[in-house]
Amino acid sequence: MFTRNTVVFAKIETEYGIDPIPNPASNAIAVRDLVISPAGEAVERNILRGSLSQLSFLRGTSRVEVDFKTEMKGTGTKGAIPAFGWEGDLFRACGMSQTANAGTDLLYTPISENFESCTLYVYIDRLFHKLTGCRGSFRISIEVGKPAMVEWKFKGFYSSPSDASPSAQTFSGILPPVALGADFSIGGYGPVSEKFEVDINNSVVERKSIAALDGVIGFEITGRKPRGSFDPETVAVTTHPFWSNWQSATPLRLNLAIGSADGNRFAIEAPAIQYSDMGSGDRDGRVVYKAAFSLAMSNGDDELLIRFS
Repeated sequence: MFTRNTVVFAKIETEYGIDPIPNPASNAIAVRDLVISPAGEAVERNILRGSLSQLSFLRGTSRVEVDFKTEMKGTGTKGAIPAFGWEGDLFRACGMSQTANAGTDLLYTPISENFESCTLYVYIDRLFHKLTGCRGSFRISIEVGKPAMVEWKFKGFYSSPSDASPSAQTFSGILPPVALGADFSIGGYGPVSEKFEVDINNSVVERKSIAALDGVIGFEITGRKPRGSFDPETVAVTTHPFWSNWQSATPLRLNLAIGSADGNRFAIEAPAIQYSDMGSGDRDGRVVYKAAFSLAMSNGDDELLIRFS
């Protein structure tokens, strides 16, 4: 079986854990670096029996975990949900709300209740994995001269794979914008950085039950601690007081926008980032900071905004 013969379908569930049957024409997502694995408990039997040899273990709870990456890009039309597969369903299954403003933009912001979930179909060549009840977390990574990437991590109900091949898929034909000419500012200052990262950092936990066949009745997002980092060149204190802002935990507004074509721009906005760590390093002979930050709310459920326009 071949790695490149990998296909992923994703669709929001209308009822938790019930397969909505993703469609290859409208739910196919182009992914890379996919890793899927079973996870769970190996219950040891520490029985005293006159021997140092170990006994066979028992299988406790079971689940499936899947990680993959997608390119950060628009839908092709401002404020429109496309007919082809769209990563919006993945954001929604990671505790984000979706708001479509026709002709203007698509907005994704965090929520604290009424979390959605998705079903993932994962075909690795002719090996088919079905994951229902999926909830997860994401991290966006941006590097100069490259497309931004989103790394997704999901947990779903355990199901043994079967032999099956997907039907013909329809993928987005939108090319991702490259991280060039970005509009980037923190507290009104425009840093010179090669890399930027923001992580929603959701806590996704199992709901365990002795009544469930695999010991798990669902996966819940019970918290989040959004964080990020970037690597700016050092500047004079009068230009941007990195250390003072760190020491005083000063909230700073973050804006980062990439792309120029209508329907294929995205922006990451945060009303109050705070420097959490301030290391230093070297980049081709220039001193740079390794600046880590956390994202604080302003009014609640507004610490991060992802805008496609």
